[in-house]
Amino acid sequence: MNGRAQFACVTCRRLKRKCPKELPSCSLCLRLEKQCEYPPRVRNLYENKTPDSSISPRETNGEVNPPISSSFPAESTLSLSPIPDLVLGHGDIHTFPAMFFLESDVCTKPLASEPCQATGIIGPPCNLSPEADAVCEKYFSAVHRWLPILSRKRVRRHIAENGSAPDCPSQLLFICMKLVSEPVPAEVSARANIAYQRVLETLFKVENSCLPSLQLLQSVILISAYELGHAIYPAAYLHVGHAARLCAMMGFHDRKAASQLFKDSITWTSREEERRTWWAVFCLDRITNQGTSGLPFAAPDPNPGELLPCPEVPWIEGGIGFNEPLFATSFSSNTSLGSFANMCQAAHVLGRVLRHRDELHSSRLALGFRVSEARQLHQILVSLSSHLSSTCEQSLLLDSSVSVPLALCFSARLILYDIYACNETYSTDYGRSSEEAELQKETMAGIFSVTRGIWQLACQLLESIDQSSRNGLENLSPLLCHCLYLGAGESEWLILEHQDSSASTWLKDIVRLLRVIGKRWQVADIYLAQIYKWPGYNSLGML
Repeated sequence: MNGRAQFACVTCRRLKRKCPKELPSCSLCLRLEKQCEYPPRVRNLYENKTPDSSISPRETNGEVNPPISSSFPAESTLSLSPIPDLVLGHGDIHTFPAMFFLESDVCTKPLASEPCQATGIIGPPCNLSPEADAVCEKYFSAVHRWLPILSRKRVRRHIAENGSAPDCPSQLLFICMKLVSEPVPAEVSARANIAYQRVLETLFKVENSCLPSLQLLQSVILISAYELGHAIYPAAYLHVGHAARLCAMMGFHDRKAASQLFKDSITWTSREEERRTWWAVFCLDRITNQGTSGLPFAAPDPNPGELLPCPEVPWIEGGIGFNEPLFATSFSSNTSLGSFANMCQAAHVLGRVLRHRDELHSSRLALGFRVSEARQLHQILVSLSSHLSSTCEQSLLLDSSVSVPLALCFSARLILYDIYACNETYSTDYGRSSEEAELQKETMAGIFSVTRGIWQLACQLLESIDQSSRNGLENLSPLLCHCLYLGAGESEWLILEHQDSSASTWLKDIVRLLRVIGKRWQVADIYLAQIYKWPGYNSLGML
């Protein structure tokens, strides 16, 4: 046989050397007495060609890369062929060790989560192109403030080294950062956004050509954030579940008992990045389930020994921080948690409230236990919201990094209170216990307190936006919207029941903030469209 293969052989890829691509075996493998094999698709491509063939493989009946009907231009047609020059450290999906799933005891930590683990070399800092540098700065000044899962120094190095390589994890992460950092063009649906379509196409290619990696997981998280922010359902729900599955496969949810896909992290920063990535999946999973009942969580609850993310200052500056446990036997006055750790705490309690809501009519739970749990959740949420409210008041310029944890806490409280405040939720067959009657009084007072707190938060955010102009709008998180919507609903109820003038002011200001968020995130417009139908809102005569 004469000729050269289109791609490197499997052995050369594994050893990270330049393959001469000779057929049927490359000279390097022959010299080293190694078995030389080319990926099946590459071999089929060679074997389907004849010396006098003028028909391309795509035109044959056994086509290698069949065209996929889509709205993409012809030059962006999807292909599952191996990447020509695999990026350093990101192996071919054909080399994934199946024994990891078939018998993990004989296949422990088989993969490297990043290139430097595969090569043992950490390269010097690299300069980014002006475009890449602008995208990074925009991302870290906006989205990173309320979803701080990426290490600035590590992501800049990955993008500088491999960001321009086609269809690799680094390139996918870069275009995902760009997607969530830029507003959707005016008069364009977020679902039809060309940049979003390109990201989905690249995700498909990377998943079907490269080994799983931390960057792949982070990319799926950013895609989920974009979809949640623009109410692209059911894609948002499914991608959050996708991210949870990737997390579970990598073993991030349980470092001690679960099989670990990756070798141990070689630096504190890389381990912290993995921890923050896992927590982001957990938070988004609980947030996604706020408005729906009865759907199981995709991400499991954290283990008793799980550590929270470190404070933001060392993380942003690239230093080494400390991590507090999620569960502690006692509290210390010296404990100082970062805003993302507060968000994780709030999401954890929110998850407990959602499970309590979904198990409300379960025959397995005794009435006394259910009421006791509700009271316990109420006390935890009151303490947590008090702490987070004081944090917001101490912030010189309020942004989403400190407001999102408080918003999640407020959402959890209203979801819990709505269970016990409404008479219609009680069964006429079994009546109401004295404990439930007492709890109803507390939840009624809690609804008023929380709604007022949501209004105060909205006013603080509006003031911050006025002070910081455009940057304030970019820093607003779509994760605030559900809390604002719940607060608007309770305000409207107070208007209809009590003709409360304070509630009228609350509703107006909450709607004003949702309109501001709607300039950046389309999910706010979905909530507003529903609010505009409410009789209590229409009674205010607002335009």
